[in-house]
Amino acid sequence: MAKLAQDDRAVEIHITGIVQGVGFRPHVYKSATSLGLDGWVINTTAGVTIRLEGAAQSITKFVEQLHKNPPPLSRIETFMVRDVEPEGFSAFFIHESKNVSDTDISIPPDVGTCPDCLREYRDLSDRRNGYPFTNCVNCGPRFSITRAVPYDRKNTSMQAFEMCGDCSAEYIEPMDRRFHAEPNACPVCGPRLALTLPDGTPLAGDMRGLLKEGRILAIKGIGGYHLVCDALNARAVQILRERKQRQTKPFALMCRDLETVRMHCELSVEEEKFLISPARPILLLKRKPTSLLCKEIAPGLDTLGVMLPYTPLHYGLFDENLSILVMTSANISGDPLIINEDDAYAYLGKLADAFVVHNRKIVNRVDDSVVMLFRQKPYPVRRSRGFVPQGIKLSFNLPSVFAAGGDLKSVFAYANKSKAVLSQYFGDLDNLKNLDAYQDGVKFFSGFLKIKPEKVVCDLHPDYISAGFAARYAAGLDVPLIKVQHHKAHFASAMADNNLNERVLGVVCDGTGYGEDSSIWGFEFFYGNYSNIERVGSLRPFPQPRGDGVVKNPLHMAAVLLYALWEDKDKVLAVLPNSAQLLPYAKAQAKSGTLSIASSSCGRLFDVAAALCGFTGKVTYEGEAAMRMESLAHQATGVRTYAYDIFEDDILRISWDFIGEMAEDRLRGTKPPILAARFHQTIAAAICSAVERLAARYKTNKVVFSGGTFQNRFVANRLAESLLEAGIEVYFHGQVPTNDSGIALGQLLIAASRAEENK
Repeated sequence: MAKLAQDDRAVEIHITGIVQGVGFRPHVYKSATSLGLDGWVINTTAGVTIRLEGAAQSITKFVEQLHKNPPPLSRIETFMVRDVEPEGFSAFFIHESKNVSDTDISIPPDVGTCPDCLREYRDLSDRRNGYPFTNCVNCGPRFSITRAVPYDRKNTSMQAFEMCGDCSAEYIEPMDRRFHAEPNACPVCGPRLALTLPDGTPLAGDMRGLLKEGRILAIKGIGGYHLVCDALNARAVQILRERKQRQTKPFALMCRDLETVRMHCELSVEEEKFLISPARPILLLKRKPTSLLCKEIAPGLDTLGVMLPYTPLHYGLFDENLSILVMTSANISGDPLIINEDDAYAYLGKLADAFVVHNRKIVNRVDDSVVMLFRQKPYPVRRSRGFVPQGIKLSFNLPSVFAAGGDLKSVFAYANKSKAVLSQYFGDLDNLKNLDAYQDGVKFFSGFLKIKPEKVVCDLHPDYISAGFAARYAAGLDVPLIKVQHHKAHFASAMADNNLNERVLGVVCDGTGYGEDSSIWGFEFFYGNYSNIERVGSLRPFPQPRGDGVVKNPLHMAAVLLYALWEDKDKVLAVLPNSAQLLPYAKAQAKSGTLSIASSSCGRLFDVAAALCGFTGKVTYEGEAAMRMESLAHQATGVRTYAYDIFEDDILRISWDFIGEMAEDRLRGTKPPILAARFHQTIAAAICSAVERLAARYKTNKVVFSGGTFQNRFVANRLAESLLEAGIEVYFHGQVPTNDSGIALGQLLIAASRAEENK
């Protein structure tokens, strides 16, 4: 054993966060050895522990360097240093990982290909040239291949591939960037790609050639299959729409490089940075009028969802003559993402002309994440690949709670000490396959987090499928079940997303949510904190036909609302001439408390406005009418708002009567872009006026925003500008989606705050 000098020191450092699968141990090894320090580093299920012995000055420098420059993909959450008795180590070495009882560690998310691996992939002299599964400690699959913690190869689907001598040498060399890179592989020993016909028969040829011929490919990626075709081939895009029976929902695109993105989209410096980030999400960008892409890519919209390649396989799809591809999730409409070959051949055989498959198993399905930039910051729409299962850090500890989320855009969550860990996106739970995937996800997360919830929380809606699951889960655990109103969960989610823990105002606007008075809520104002949320304002209720059918029929909702406003059939027909067959039903629903239900839904108000702007067809995907209307609104400038009223009832109420003025506007022949812009301006102005009144009443200058309506950047931008000018601080989402995928976070915080409930 080495003898320590008088000015030497010994310390133990414990670090938690995303510290596995990101090169933490080799980074520590290089730093420690370069400073002449002895000791060891180990991964455990509780984090990373480092023991250092040596010159006190060198230890201080090591701690400073690790704090300031950790491995690029790591995320340090806690960093504790304590002095210990020296043991007299003579070198620095790396221990094997081990399990401990106190679990506080995250599996890293899947990460896009790093520059070093891309360079090897393209290097004709490199042994990994052209190998589609090239990765290292700084990139590649993580969460999608992991079965359990700690994140070691034996706990991933890479266990099936025994490393060759060259890969093993890289894996055990601390100075190599593939040291303990769990998915490490090469053409000799790793997963292999195959091109087949829809029946699984091997197919000669290459992927690029088939795409250039206008063929549609089903390609297995990191977290599932994609359907892929040449985005500049209008016929191929149309065939894909016909085969997938996807009438108008926009297709995601993958571009060869940033230059290609700039050809088709407006791209700011901030957007560029996020597009090339390790998460590699789909980014919603403004489409250039000069883009040569056919309108079938995103019918009726002025935005495109664009991403860059994030695996070597994707880079291999492009060349100088193939620059932009449709890259849409491969599933039957409404079903989960397909992740295995049997299902791919069975369900996609009639959709794809050829299949690109491989023999690395996908353990956890993960859709592509979708993000937009708002106020120069990321604004998530769908949080999945590249982000999950990274936890949301909170400024206080929570008890162990499971939150079921909602039925639409379903995401569940677990509270784990000072973190909220949200699942990947599972889609809508009215589909049995999605529910099965959701339940499998619950089993996986509870296993890797090693959590037995003390409480289970769900939505207040009595018929929610997620609520039914939560009730069974709570009963099985013999723990309390807490029910939280939908929009209050949104409010709390926005607070937690912004690390607020005080009384603030909140505005929540979305489609529908079951209200505490058994009506439909959806345009709500709140004041309070996690433990006490008061509904202090709302849109004045209007009659909404019962059942889900009206959600897909803006014309029907418009006919009901205009008749309720005017009680004049002829006038309604003059505004909406194609509503003749609907009017008898609309008239009855406008007046009957049994055929309709009181509603303050912002989403349905947007549907009415969309119908007045000319969108009177059936909605084929959620939010379509509102998204089309936002695109129209961007075409008009300098418009004035409609007249609106705010009055005091049992709570503050915003009147929706301005819809009548909008209808009159339409009768006068006003163009749809002006109608749309005036409607958007009015919604923003009414919210601002209500917030200013409530801020004065409750003596606060902080307001949070949540709900799917605020994916509308036209409204959100005007709200932010106006309220900031009025001296009110605005808080929008930034870590979890503002839509229903974010409510599980709010459910956790509300349930955790009810310390005495249901004991």
